Amino acid sequence: MADIFLKEDVRKHFKGKKVIFMGDSIMRNIYQDFLYLLEKGDLTPHSLLRKKGVQIESFEGDHLLEGTGELTPGRNYREIREYEGSGGAMRDFMFATYCFLTKCYSRKHGSPDLIIILSALWDINRWGPAGIPNYIKNCRKFLNLIRSTFPSTTQLIWLTSPPISVDVWGGLVVKGMEFQKRSMRFNVMEGNLMVAQTTAAFGYDVVDLHYWMTHQIHKRMPDGIHWTQDAVRLQLNIILTHFCLARKLALPGRWGGARNRPLESAEKIAKAADEGPVEIVREEDEGKRKKSMDDEGSEEPLAKKRKLGEEWS
Repeated sequence: MADIFLKEDVRKHFKGKKVIFMGDSIMRNIYQDFLYLLEKGDLTPHSLLRKKGVQIESFEGDHLLEGTGELTPGRNYREIREYEGSGGAMRDFMFATYCFLTKCYSRKHGSPDLIIILSALWDINRWGPAGIPNYIKNCRKFLNLIRSTFPSTTQLIWLTSPPISVDVWGGLVVKGMEFQKRSMRFNVMEGNLMVAQTTAAFGYDVVDLHYWMTHQIHKRMPDGIHWTQDAVRLQLNIILTHFCLARKLALPGRWGGARNRPLESAEKIAKAADEGPVEIVREEDEGKRKKSMDDEGSEEPLAKKRKLGEEWS
């Protein structure tokens, strides 16, 4: 699932990099935890994870862009933060920016090394009956923009939205939306499936936070949407692990224990992605196996994997 990253690991891999974090308040927490790990190396306190916009105009050396961050539950809420280092040895260390999205849309930010996006909850729940169809179209528009605007060296990672509770509350839910609360989690699952398939079809990366955080719902906050400080760090470690595997960077190796099966699985997935697509074929001359325990006399050819495009032997 994930290795464990410390301050020195993040500083080594991200010095001089330009990273864009785009998404909702779940992504804001990941962005905050990234900066806190980069600057201090500790878990981000709950008291800071709860703050947004003008409640915290500067966080670990970043700054809130003028004209953004004014608190409102409406769909026109905007929050853009920029970080270039807190000063001293960290001055101009790297560039990171966070953009709060209530809707997946097109916006130019230059040529980043890495774009991380998580956009689902607001898209499919706060834009009326057309929210879901527009989410499908907007995801494609966004990915087309990335493909046509940035060089192939720009890595994009789309995060699926973590599971939400049966009953949610907070800025996402306003008066008149109560009837939606119990269906939101199903909309999120369908949206995650769509965006994962679409992003993969465009050749970009997908990290399935929904899958991994399903095993951590005891660490979800009472609002049914956000997560505890250690769960947010787990999400960040999962992202950083994927980042290293995708770029063939050495992992820290701090997970402990004899084996980390989820991490081994992630490494196998990364290797399979490098090798390209395969198809399952049956080799008539490569041996036989029993078809079933009940039909002992029947046999079928062994199934083998073959890369697409390989010559038939």
